[in-house]
Amino acid sequence: MNVFKKEMKANVTSLIIWCCAQVFIIYAGMMKYQGFADSNVDMSKLMAGFPKEIMLIFGVGSVDLTKVAGFYSVFFLYFMLLAAIHAVMFGAVAVSREERDHCADFLYTKPIRRFQIIMPKLIAGVINILIFNMVTFGASVFFISLHNNGDGLFSQVSVTMLALFILQLFFLALGAMFGAVLKNTKLATSVSGACILGFFLVSVAVDLYDKLAFLEIITPFKYFEGSTLMIDEQLSFPSAVILLIVSLILFTLTFFAFNKRDLKT
Repeated sequence: MNVFKKEMKANVTSLIIWCCAQVFIIYAGMMKYQGFADSNVDMSKLMAGFPKEIMLIFGVGSVDLTKVAGFYSVFFLYFMLLAAIHAVMFGAVAVSREERDHCADFLYTKPIRRFQIIMPKLIAGVINILIFNMVTFGASVFFISLHNNGDGLFSQVSVTMLALFILQLFFLALGAMFGAVLKNTKLATSVSGACILGFFLVSVAVDLYDKLAFLEIITPFKYFEGSTLMIDEQLSFPSAVILLIVSLILFTLTFFAFNKRDLKT
């Protein structure tokens, strides 16, 4: 319990900052939507003037941007990126925090098993990403309702946040696994960040080139589409199951690697 409290306390400031950043993205997105709506600009003609490659990179596909649900779905890409970075960094840092701060000997010499140390850290991680997710949910419903005649699209946003939480779990597990396997925090966070960039670039490449469609399976950014979640209110069950199973495997590898790791004091 002390490990859990310490981990939660150590991440309060960073969690607030991440949540504020997410709320700002949602606020800015809805303000941009309102700006387009007030200007009476033909969004279809406006977007048709941009190259397809640019549209795909920024997550703008064939959705109707004149509707709140369509406009909001575009921002799911940014939600995924921000949530992925937050989750993966938490996992990588939490597992090796004591070694980074050169105080591992004060914790690991106590009469407790490593399982009793790593488990509260991972639970703290799940609580943190859940708080981040709920803040995203609340801000989304609030700002959407302001620009949609009081309708916050509760059911659509709920499905979207469920998909986001599954992605967050995957990246938390990925970061924790790197934190347990690699020798130091800097290396773990660097590799984790490189993985996120790699996943994103693969997802863009798949959108740009049809021949690379077979690569969708290796990037979690293609497991859920914002338009499918927000407009069709459909969560891909196979994608959710795959990500949850992989997350469980990564958490298991984290426990094994952490138990066999030579700790630095």
